[in-house]
Amino acid sequence: MTGGMEDLERAAGQEGVTPSRDRSAPQEPVPVETAELPDLSESAAGQASLDESEILDLNKRFAAVRRSVGALEKVLLQGPRKHSRRDLAEQQDIPERLTSVYWRSLGFTPVDEDTVVFTEEDAYAIGDLAAIVEDGVITERAFSSISRGLGFHMGRLAMWITEALVDEAKYADGLDDAQARQQMLDSIPELLEIFESQVMFAFRRQLAAYAARAGSEVLHRDTDELFPLQRAVGFADLVQFTRLAQDLPGAELADMVGRFESVSRDIISVGGGRVVKTVGDEIMFLADTPEDGAQIAVSLAEMITESPDLPPVRVGLAWGSMFSRYGDVFGPTVNLAARMESVARPGAVLVDEDTAAAISQALPGGFCMTEGEDIELHGIGGVRVQEMRRDRSARLDLGL
Repeated sequence: MTGGMEDLERAAGQEGVTPSRDRSAPQEPVPVETAELPDLSESAAGQASLDESEILDLNKRFAAVRRSVGALEKVLLQGPRKHSRRDLAEQQDIPERLTSVYWRSLGFTPVDEDTVVFTEEDAYAIGDLAAIVEDGVITERAFSSISRGLGFHMGRLAMWITEALVDEAKYADGLDDAQARQQMLDSIPELLEIFESQVMFAFRRQLAAYAARAGSEVLHRDTDELFPLQRAVGFADLVQFTRLAQDLPGAELADMVGRFESVSRDIISVGGGRVVKTVGDEIMFLADTPEDGAQIAVSLAEMITESPDLPPVRVGLAWGSMFSRYGDVFGPTVNLAARMESVARPGAVLVDEDTAAAISQALPGGFCMTEGEDIELHGIGGVRVQEMRRDRSARLDLGL
């Protein structure tokens, strides 16, 4: 993934559209503006399945895409690609190894030291983060971790936004997929400033919330250094999703997953928790207290199971110690919650005895537990588990 017109041209070549470029020649700086559209008729004419009108249509669509992507790159990259890793090292004193780590961590294809791929904006971004490594503020280990986090989450966000615009064009305007993607490409430049301001707003608010939470950890005493965080962790997944994925058309499956994630995120947020991650039919969440974790877990089981357009969920919840890295949490408590979810009945919430006791102590009479049952959990061993249901606690109000 190079993140530019090269990707478009590679995809075009797979469709029989071969831009005229001598890739054996020495590589020149790649401008943001797209090159003049090549004559595609010769390469496409060799395909027996395409007649003259189809070749013309293919040329027109490729021309439109190149114009749109070129215009978008001009806005996004804010200048031509004119630096190599060697250039950044010699001209701006940015170590080549840090440039390489940064680029790879963002999720882009590694480039050798003489490939011209970086813009002035790239140089500033890499240089700013590399400078605090050189100044000893952070280590290269932290540099790599932060870069990977930026690449992963910004890449996911970029995919999320572009696909949301494509979906909207299909839903609101009745366009087919190709038309919807072309409309998305044309609309992003006018929306870019709003998206950028929203990204910064959301990042600052999230950073403030996590900073406050980290601050509260400073006040804890007798912290377990191996697993310093006391949290409720839960997993919820849709029952029989694999079968549904085989039977449902792609659009319907996507709608179902989107609905599940939307409802789950609302429940988790209103319940005082936060989403750690989603993987298709499964969502993982954290809460700071046993009672918040219980409210979220039971609400997920209730509301999603009651939803007519979603299959039921099963939930596993555990309270205990864990540690956090890379935007995720780890430890035996996390493993326990995940294993309990995998054996829970449809529409049920499973907890272990220690979690049941912590919830009962934190909110007496709020939730009731069934009599315990000893089960064997893969990779953990024998655990006494209980199903948890709502008792006197009020149902969660989503305000919808």
